[in-house]
Amino acid sequence: MKKQEQIEDAVVDIILSEGAFAVSTVKVAKKVGISQSNVYLYFKNRDDMLMSVYQRQIKRIQSRVDFKQLGDVSIPIETRVKMYVRSVYDFSKENPQGLTVIQQIKFLMGQVDFGPAIDFVKLNEVVPKLIKEAARQRLIKPMPASVLMAMVFAVISTNINNVKKGEYSKDQYSFEDLFALVWEGIKL
Repeated sequence: MKKQEQIEDAVVDIILSEGAFAVSTVKVAKKVGISQSNVYLYFKNRDDMLMSVYQRQIKRIQSRVDFKQLGDVSIPIETRVKMYVRSVYDFSKENPQGLTVIQQIKFLMGQVDFGPAIDFVKLNEVVPKLIKEAARQRLIKPMPASVLMAMVFAVISTNINNVKKGEYSKDQYSFEDLFALVWEGIKL
């Protein structure tokens, strides 16, 4: 494993155990077993580490999304919205802590200026366009894409966390159950 990946993995471990606020170059270096100065060979500062971890998680979600299909107007819009939700769901099953990491970093971004480049909505415009089109067609509530995307993340993340805590089995609620909940929340 590359040193940069080890550092990013250490950042994730700290976020999951202590929260994003607890991430520091000192803690990361100690966790990886390197000197703090070695962390700076790969990252400018703590914010750069967090940005890198955030982008890695977003790229993993994006790898699950077929953006061509999401943008294909010949496919019914409800089907395309469901495809987007499914991609987030599939990502969360493969990376159970991924959404928690993203949410923690996004929360911290409210406290630290990462700039507009980190905004998930700006990383790929297909999903926001899809959401705007669904609202224009009066299929879903006319809300900002970021709010509706946050709802998707929250429902799926909470389900994954509840399974992890043993509150119910992973098979108790199917994707269809979760999508029905999300759909009821966003439909007009």
